[in-house]
Amino acid sequence: MSLKITFKRKEDTLHLINRYTHIEVYFTGPTQYFPLVRKLLTTAIDNSSDAMHLKHNYINAFACPTKKNSCYCVVRSSEDGNIVNCTVCSVSATITSDHWYWFESGPVESNNGTQIKQVNHQSSDKNILDKEPKLKDLHRLFDSSAAHFLTIGTALDVEVDDLSHSEKSTSDKLRAVFKRWIDSNEGVTWRNALQVCEDYPKKFGKVKAGVDKFLESDRALKEYLKSIFLSFHPL
Repeated sequence: MSLKITFKRKEDTLHLINRYTHIEVYFTGPTQYFPLVRKLLTTAIDNSSDAMHLKHNYINAFACPTKKNSCYCVVRSSEDGNIVNCTVCSVSATITSDHWYWFESGPVESNNGTQIKQVNHQSSDKNILDKEPKLKDLHRLFDSSAAHFLTIGTALDVEVDDLSHSEKSTSDKLRAVFKRWIDSNEGVTWRNALQVCEDYPKKFGKVKAGVDKFLESDRALKEYLKSIFLSFHPL
């Protein structure tokens, strides 16, 4: 289920995905609102639990970056702050700083897990369009139009003259174009990749439709947006 949420007249999207054992939560808005979104969700769950006379037995967790399919990094409150423990790993995994925006905090190592301390973060827009695309996704989505690698490279301000006479296949040339773009570290975002499609609608109209569909998929949300897990356990 996806919901539209408006902060300061800017509309963002909240994605709630039922995984049966847990609910995955994704928010496309600025990180400064992550803690508020988490609070709204947990308050709604608490209120629903009270109405149904159920215990407040959910937990907040991240998918463990070390063992994504079998372990979660569980966040629990304590007198000294929040503590993070992995459900499988003997030592808590190192979690990227982006995850901690959900809790307005950053991790500090402790003996019994990863302890969170309050730190100041600059807010930044985590909209998926402003994320850096991965080479494999760009190549897959644009490969049907690989014959236009020169147009794509020129639009992305990438050097392509040497590729014109290369014996490589057009698919490999396209990959080289995107590799050079990513390596340039200049405006490498999904937004700018889509701009190429919009600038040349006759050539890349179908590609744009495919990119739009991918960016709305669960696969893209997992790949490019950070999530919290609300994991429910039997009473």
